[in-house]
Amino acid sequence: MNPERTGYLLLKVISPEAMLLEAEVSEVQVPGLDGYLGIWPGHRPLNACLTDGDIIYRLASGQPGNLKIKGGLVTVESDKILVLTGMSHDD
Repeated sequence: MNPERTGYLLLKVISPEAMLLEAEVSEVQVPGLDGYLGIWPGHRPLNACLTDGDIIYRLASGQPGNLKIKGGLVTVESDKILVLTGMSHDD
């Protein structure tokens, strides 16, 4: 599915070791340096540093989820969210 046409976001979370998550979501909260940042479809472009914490998201199906990260960067562009993190599967 194309998230730009469905009202959803395409969330990708990548560590140096692997793709940790790739999913269509309806909303995402990421741990910014000054608190959590909420991201919904139609969000303006954004680049931000992240701190240790949880990525909190809601899948397109409505099911909630979260993923622990150890800092990183987030980029939002055209209903696509890319998180680069130092988290590994072993953490």
